[in-house]
Amino acid sequence: MLEVVDAVRNGTADVAVLPCENVLAGRVPDIHMLLPDAGLSIVGEIFLPIELHLVAPDGWTLSQIKRVHSHPVALRQVQRFLKSHGLAAVEESNTATAASLIKQKGNRADAAVASDLAAETYGLKILEPNIEDNPFNMTRFYILASSPVVPAAEQPDILTCLMFEVRNTPGALFRAVGGFAENGINLTKLESYLVGGQFVATRFLCEFEGHPDLPQVRRALDTLQRHTTSRTIMGVFPMHSAGSRARADSSLPPNDRGFVARLSRCRP
Repeated sequence: MLEVVDAVRNGTADVAVLPCENVLAGRVPDIHMLLPDAGLSIVGEIFLPIELHLVAPDGWTLSQIKRVHSHPVALRQVQRFLKSHGLAAVEESNTATAASLIKQKGNRADAAVASDLAAETYGLKILEPNIEDNPFNMTRFYILASSPVVPAAEQPDILTCLMFEVRNTPGALFRAVGGFAENGINLTKLESYLVGGQFVATRFLCEFEGHPDLPQVRRALDTLQRHTTSRTIMGVFPMHSAGSRARADSSLPPNDRGFVARLSRCRP
């Protein structure tokens, strides 16, 4: 992921589309560790159905496989399959790397969990298709750019992503986020980070529905500021779609299908 972030920072790429959470595996640790210091802005989100397959060179059989290589998040999405077949999980940096490694190793005891595109790219065959634990497997992606693209305050269905650090006083977090409830703002995400090498959660990432320029949001942010030592808006962006946020299924509105057609084969 760091290479993708660097590509946007140095101008090689216009945007980065990186996974942040999956309905089966939870949050993707890589992006959450990169976000605070990436120097990029979240300009959008996209929800995509994810299909994962057991892939290996032509001629391999499932009965020969002992170890399965893939990205840790992908492996967490296929735990039931691995357990039911007595397969050991081996973590790799990403699913494409896992597929490439299997091709190079040529060991019939090893296979990979990857997309059909990765299998096609590295000349592998799909031994078992769609092995994800839930057929409605969905991953949420952040769209990151070097500069913010802030929608109009009156535009509906806006999300704001905010990073903040609370004061080291009793009840600081409770008081800091209390302004959202008091002003009728839906707080959709609140996650803690360990910083400074200490097991004390002082930094938080939160997302809420609403634009920072709305009066009720300004009041909530004023309350937050009184109980925090720092706060940084990571992005203000439109929701992908209400249906995609509400359900982990593969049905997307018609106007999203073109985008999905271009991205649905990306590695998770």
